[in-house]
Amino acid sequence: MNKVCQFIQVGILAYLLAACANVIAPAGGPKDELPPLIVAENSTPNLQTKFTKQTIELTFNEWVELKDVFNQVVISPPLEFPYKLKIKRKSVLFEFDEKEVLRPDATYTINFGEAIQDLNERNPADNLRFVFSTGDYIDSLKVTGQVVDAQTSEPLEGILFMLYENIADSVVRTERPFYFGKTNKAGQFLIENVKAGQFKGFALKDADLNYKFNQNTEMIGFPDTLLLVGEGQQPNVQIRMFQEARVMRISEVDTSRFGLIKLSFNQPPTGISYQAPDFSGQLIEEYDKDTLKLWYPEGSSEVWPLFVNRDTLLKDTIQIPVRSKENFVTNATLKSLHRPQKKAVRLAPGKPMAIEYAHPLVSYDTALIHLVEDTLHIPVIPQLSFDTLAGRNLWLSFPWKENMPYELEVLPGAVTDIFGLTNVDTVRQSYVGDVRKNFGNLILTLSGLDSTASYIVQLLFQEKNQIAELKTQGTTVFNHSFNLLIPGDYTLRIITDWNGNGYWDTGFYDDLRQPEPIFRKKLQQLRANWDVEAEVVLGVMDEVVEEEKKE
Repeated sequence: MNKVCQFIQVGILAYLLAACANVIAPAGGPKDELPPLIVAENSTPNLQTKFTKQTIELTFNEWVELKDVFNQVVISPPLEFPYKLKIKRKSVLFEFDEKEVLRPDATYTINFGEAIQDLNERNPADNLRFVFSTGDYIDSLKVTGQVVDAQTSEPLEGILFMLYENIADSVVRTERPFYFGKTNKAGQFLIENVKAGQFKGFALKDADLNYKFNQNTEMIGFPDTLLLVGEGQQPNVQIRMFQEARVMRISEVDTSRFGLIKLSFNQPPTGISYQAPDFSGQLIEEYDKDTLKLWYPEGSSEVWPLFVNRDTLLKDTIQIPVRSKENFVTNATLKSLHRPQKKAVRLAPGKPMAIEYAHPLVSYDTALIHLVEDTLHIPVIPQLSFDTLAGRNLWLSFPWKENMPYELEVLPGAVTDIFGLTNVDTVRQSYVGDVRKNFGNLILTLSGLDSTASYIVQLLFQEKNQIAELKTQGTTVFNHSFNLLIPGDYTLRIITDWNGNGYWDTGFYDDLRQPEPIFRKKLQQLRANWDVEAEVVLGVMDEVVEEEKKE
């Protein structure tokens, strides 16, 4: 019996010892929100002068870990060789490569960002910077600024802003910068501990991570002047970044069918010109994103050249083969691209509706196009026309009545295209006239213009969809009313068209040419049955906007 009791006692004791061996954190208690702190007496002294290359040890008051070192740690001036960053108990060790040679008389800054975090709650060390100088003193000046996209005006994150002592124009391609900083989410950068002097500045989206500009793949931006840094001169710069124009080239040519040449480009083909001196027929152009389509209704008995140009950036010759119109017409059909809707499509007051076809159109037969209104199907006669999009849209204009139902029927043979083909399908669609009070009007007054300059005025819906484009020159004030707009958010986009070519031009560093300025301003939200009077001063972001309820 005693042996049994002893066995039970030993078992209980073993259980208690095992339970005591497992350390369990106490439940509850406040969450640790404090960042890890440097223990100065156990760390390499910060702000050293006459610094010689050594391992930098930063000891903290708690256990830490490293996160996203590559993106978080920024060293200026940049090191030539990769460094090592590792954890040793509660310390972080920064080790220079043995081949690294530090610059003489230079102040270095190691900004750790949020790379060092405590082990439990992932609180990052707050504003942790290690600064040292290889010379006799620590430089204390700074350069600040913001970097935005030249086209969208949106701030750009993760962009390098670089300073060079060498002020040669080629330096951004040949040398690493003396100082640099990285932009935050607001596009802002701060370069501290800069010495007094004159610097060349660049903003760079460093895709290949070599601190040098590659114009084929990387965005760049630069101030128009050198930056002077000194007491009382600590520049704050605004930079518009851009991608230089790529060399335009034709990426694909499709001449496989009669009557259509498709030229696909590696970018939108703005500014393209073409000539066909040996071809006597008509060429009808149509642009579709990165593609130029050239329709031709009549063929040629011989191969003929098409010359395509864009300034000095593109010169190409395409041989157009002989194609049989007879074979094409025998096998081709003219189809509408209309997708019937089950519900009645709403028609904006005073605006036409369109039926799109696969080929450019040349004529229509009103006897085969029927439009009726009301539930009694009363025949009405719309005004018919073709659009300027290679004439592939048949437009029907009519003074649509509010809440009035309409029925459209386009019968086979109603329209004829440039090849003499007539439509083979029937289009049927129900419509209803929309109510005028469901729309709003925007009355724009744009001032502050230079009467010697040209401008492109664009109205965007929901920041992206361009719904109108107008051009103006020779005036200081521009007025226009945009009527019957869908309620929602609208943005004004104004391009200062320096060369008057009708489209936006990017910058080019070798010519020290900045991108053409783009002014964007989000307007007050347009509501149904309201007029928004927008008085915009070019370049001024707080324009006056007045809103009046329609009677």
